[in-house]
Amino acid sequence: MAVRTERVETSDLQLGMYVSELDRAWIETPFPLQGFHIKTQDDVEQLRVWCRHVYIDRQLSTCKLEPQAAASAPARPRVRGGIGKFTPVKYEVSQTLKQEVVSATLYHREVTRAVVHLLNDLRAEKGLNLRVARKAAAVMVHSILRNPDAMVWLARIKDCDSYGYAHSIRASILATVFGRHIGLPRDVLENLATGVLLMDTGKTRLPRSMLVSTERYGPEDHAAMREHVNHGIELLQHCGGVNDQMLAVVQYHHERHDGSGYPFGLKGGEIPLLARIAGIVDTYDAMTSDRPWAQARTATEAVSELYELRDSGFQSALVEQFIQAVGVYPTGTAVELSNGDKGIVVAQNATRRLRPQVMVIRDASGNTLERPHIVDLMSVQRDADDLPLAVAGCIRASSEKLDLVNLQINAV
Repeated sequence: MAVRTERVETSDLQLGMYVSELDRAWIETPFPLQGFHIKTQDDVEQLRVWCRHVYIDRQLSTCKLEPQAAASAPARPRVRGGIGKFTPVKYEVSQTLKQEVVSATLYHREVTRAVVHLLNDLRAEKGLNLRVARKAAAVMVHSILRNPDAMVWLARIKDCDSYGYAHSIRASILATVFGRHIGLPRDVLENLATGVLLMDTGKTRLPRSMLVSTERYGPEDHAAMREHVNHGIELLQHCGGVNDQMLAVVQYHHERHDGSGYPFGLKGGEIPLLARIAGIVDTYDAMTSDRPWAQARTATEAVSELYELRDSGFQSALVEQFIQAVGVYPTGTAVELSNGDKGIVVAQNATRRLRPQVMVIRDASGNTLERPHIVDLMSVQRDADDLPLAVAGCIRASSEKLDLVNLQINAV
C-alpha cells in the first residue's frame, strides 16, 4: 500500500505541497487548522519561521513528488473525530468569581447528579442516556465560559474526598477550561465536555472488585483495565446521537504522543485534538487526587511531571498551553505565602499566573482566621513588614488540616 503522508523539512518545501500536520499545535500558528496547500513563496517562508518540519499529504499535493521520498514515514491510520478548521474564539470573563460561584454551585450539583444517574444506569445495564450527559456538559460549559474559576474551585473543593465518578467531572471541567483557553468554539467545547464525562463509562463493565481495590494493579489487572476503552466505545456506538468528536475522546484518550499509548498505538497528529486534551486532563487529575496506593501530588509537582512528559507522553505545545490555562497554582490549590500565611487559590490572574488570588485562612502563627480574606497578589505586592509578597509554594491541605470543604467564596 502506498504511503500517504511524508515528513518534510521546511527547507525542502515546494509550492503545491499539501501540509497536513505541523511539528507543533495548529493553534499556536497563523496557519489554517487541519491542513492547507502551499500556494506562494510567502507560505514557504512563514512555515520556515514557525516550524522545522511538517507532514505533507501526497495524495492532496498538486506538485510532483519523488516516490522514494515517502519511504521515511510510516502509514498513518485514518482517524475520525477531528475538529476541522475554526477561528479561535476569544472569551471574556463576564461574571465575577463571587457572582458565578452561586450559579456554579447549583450547576455542579446538577452535573454530579447526572453522572451518578448515568453510571448507576450503566451498572444496571439500562444503557447510556446521552441526553442526560449532553445536558450536564452544556450546563458546565455555560458556567465556565462566564468565569472558569468557579467550576474549577467547586470541582477541587467539593470532591476532595472522593475519586471515582468525581474524576470524570473534574477532568471534564479542566478539559473545558483548557478548550476555552485555546479558543475552541462552543459546540466543540460541549462535545469535548460530554466526551470526557463519558470517557470512563466502560469501567462499569469491569468487575466491581477491581474498581474498589486498594492495591496496585498487577500485569493481568492492567490488561483488564485497558479493556474499559473498548467497552466504552461499544456503549457509545449503541447509543443514538453520539458524534465523532465525543467518540474520539472515549476512543483515543489513552493514546500517547510517542505511540506508547493504547489501544491503537497512535502517534502525534494521528490522535485527534480533543483526545489529546482529554489525555492531559485525565493524567493531571489522577496525579493531583489521592488514590489508595498513592498520595496526591501537589499542583506544582503534577505540572513538573507533565512538563517532563513533553514530546513523549504528550505534545509539548499542548502541555505548555494547559499549564497556561490552569496556572502553576490552579484554582483550589492550597498554598503558603512568603509571609507564612496559608490559604487556597480562588482565582487566576490571566496575565500573571504566578500571582493568583488567594483566600487566606490561617495566619503565620498557625491561627485559623474567623473571617478569611482574599489577597489579590496582582495588587498586593508587599506584606505588612514591607517585604515582597508572593506564593512560596504548594502545601497539602490534608497534612495542614485545612478545612476546604466548608469554605464559602460568596460569603467572603
